[in-house]
Amino acid sequence: MRSPMAALIDLDRYPIDRPDSGPGAALLKETRKTFEDTSLAVFDGFLQPEAVNRVVEETVSGVGERGFRFEGSNKVFLGTGESGAEGHTHTKATLAYDLIATDSPLKALYAWDPLLSFVSAVVGQPVYRSVDPVGAMTVHVHHGGDEQDWHFDVSEYTLVLHLLAPEEGGVLEYVPRSRSSVEQHEEALRGIVEGKHQHLTRELPTAPGALVLHSGRASLHRVTPVHGITPRISATLSYNSTPDGQLNEYTRQLYFGRER
Repeated sequence: MRSPMAALIDLDRYPIDRPDSGPGAALLKETRKTFEDTSLAVFDGFLQPEAVNRVVEETVSGVGERGFRFEGSNKVFLGTGESGAEGHTHTKATLAYDLIATDSPLKALYAWDPLLSFVSAVVGQPVYRSVDPVGAMTVHVHHGGDEQDWHFDVSEYTLVLHLLAPEEGGVLEYVPRSRSSVEQHEEALRGIVEGKHQHLTRELPTAPGALVLHSGRASLHRVTPVHGITPRISATLSYNSTPDGQLNEYTRQLYFGRER
């Protein structure tokens, strides 16, 4: 019987619901190696085009009506490290988990157990969905001029769904597994922020329909400035190695303007 998720995901190309099959096992093996090498894995065309269009229509109206707009700066460690280093610019609109429609395809995907099992198998340990009432899964909209400065995530692992790409910019820049070096050497952070270590930095443009598995708590990353009239829209699904993982108060206030 064909999975009802086939209307949302290209399961022929990405048979994550059949890990014991030949194609499923091959996908897992390849993804695990890529993730171990780069701390990031990309699945182009993961979402069906019709599903992308539906989610974009829902989220644009949702963010416009209920989203929180933040303009300021963020601490590099988002309250998870001792350093209080501030970034320079952070502007975007965010739609919280509790404000996303219950029948949204995004929530169906986040609740789908085969996806959770796949992430666990790739990272090599059991992972759990975030229990954060506002930040477990979120939608982010970067309009022209918006960007997010360098930072490490609170959640250990993040799935990012690319939904809409801007005319220019909105690139994910990241430095694989850079947290320990940045924590131990302040000059390493300064060098990355000032663009002196470009040989360490990798880039991932926004590609609608793509799914990205990212170890954002281990890898310093940012979203470059967006240019043009088309916004950059993405959704993030958060995971942790413990069942009680959630955001801290600093990050809730930053992204949502509220603690709960």
